[in-house]
Amino acid sequence: MASPLSRSLRNSIRSQVAKDRQLISQGHQIIQQQFNIVHKKFISEFESHPVTRELKGGSGSSNITGSLPQGNLFGFIGFDRGEDPIKNLEKLLSNIEIITKRRQMGKSGFIWTYIITAPSSRDIYAATPMPWATGSSWLQELESRGIPNLGQYMHKTINSSRSGAGFQNTSRPEGGRVRISYVKELLSKFETNLNSIDASRVSKSYF
Repeated sequence: MASPLSRSLRNSIRSQVAKDRQLISQGHQIIQQQFNIVHKKFISEFESHPVTRELKGGSGSSNITGSLPQGNLFGFIGFDRGEDPIKNLEKLLSNIEIITKRRQMGKSGFIWTYIITAPSSRDIYAATPMPWATGSSWLQELESRGIPNLGQYMHKTINSSRSGAGFQNTSRPEGGRVRISYVKELLSKFETNLNSIDASRVSKSYF
């Protein structure tokens, strides 16, 4: 039976492996490839989400989310006709990257620690301004308390309307709020999937 390696020899081998540029490069490539797969899935789910599709559809979109008794979210929130409310948010989420912060040798190989350069909640809310309330975010309102005045929303094609797809009838009672789980839920799922990347740890808090 072969004699076990001495501690000094094991340490010497581990030290050589830890400096092997080819292995380090391969490790980087594997983690990047796995991240790309997870990120691509996240962006696909964002683009196919009912809120994304409804807002990108503009004033003529149908109520894909099923959140309103009439009209659509674009007109209800009050975006300007021709506007793309999702554009800046989509850019932020598409530019998320992975950056390796530390590499160390474990008992079974390299252990990689990395961070995800995801936008903060402040960045996300700044990219989704409420069209009629300076300093507010339609996304924050939609996901937290809900956007108010549902009862006053009237769906009608009208030239004087900001969106061209509705207006507010202040003579009617305010009614309820429209609240939908959206980006926060997608980011939470994204973070869970990131933790499945082999031999790595995630260091990021989204909300």
